[in-house]
Amino acid sequence: MTMKTPAAVALGMFDGVHLGHRALMERLGKEAERLDAVPAVYTFSNHPLEVLGGSVRMLSDVRERNQLLRSLGAEEVESVPFTRETAGMSTERFVDVLLEKWDVRALVVGYNYTCGDRGAGTPETLMQIGARRGFSVSVVEPVLCEGEPVSSSRIREAVERGNVSLAEKLLGRNYSLSGKVVRNRRIGSRIGFPTANIDADPKRVIPADGVYAAYAFVGGSAYRAVTNVGTNPTVHGDKLTIETHIIDFDADIYGETLSVAFRKRLRGELMFDTLDALIAQIRVDVEEAAALRG
Repeated sequence: MTMKTPAAVALGMFDGVHLGHRALMERLGKEAERLDAVPAVYTFSNHPLEVLGGSVRMLSDVRERNQLLRSLGAEEVESVPFTRETAGMSTERFVDVLLEKWDVRALVVGYNYTCGDRGAGTPETLMQIGARRGFSVSVVEPVLCEGEPVSSSRIREAVERGNVSLAEKLLGRNYSLSGKVVRNRRIGSRIGFPTANIDADPKRVIPADGVYAAYAFVGGSAYRAVTNVGTNPTVHGDKLTIETHIIDFDADIYGETLSVAFRKRLRGELMFDTLDALIAQIRVDVEEAAALRG
């Protein structure tokens, strides 16, 4: 019979891996050390709401989320699909699933964590089960920012309002989107400000329409940039685009992966009477983004 790995296991969705999640991962590290166990995470590859009839845009994809969790000390990350069967599990059965994988010494959960059928599994019910089955449960209290708990839903709302500065505070890093650089109408090149356009994952949270100071990451290097999210009304655009002008950069990067980290919203998307007025405003945007500290 194969011996199971002794583990302290953190539970949660971990979307965005924000400051609250970081506090949870810090507690996980301490519990794992105390119990001479491996720090592990059990999470889902898709959001439960997708199965339960709702919808939610995500702050991170599975790969990014798991990478961040490992960078915060998780030695094992089990990322499984959330299904109808998962939704209907009793809390006892959910614990069985964890015990089938690991010799669970401790669970680490957030104060508002729920699992199992109709969210019946709470920190309290997990403690009761743990007392019977030989593991402890450590509950992490909310991390506050500006007097309110840090949460994935609060960050989603901030990004959707264009408040990427608040999102950065709550995440502990800039909110970012990645995608392959695709061909567009090349209007930026014709007016002297070439842009790299990415098709963002439709499941991701998109910042409000507007112009943002950003960092652009491509080919292993970072650059200052200006990113426009919107439909480009001045040049009669008709679909949402995410276009980034990388400052002092002129390489051809079509087909490459570009990551855009949003730093500050400079302005809303505007309709200009002339192309010259648009060009003058873009020049101002670029100067402001280039001068931004940090």
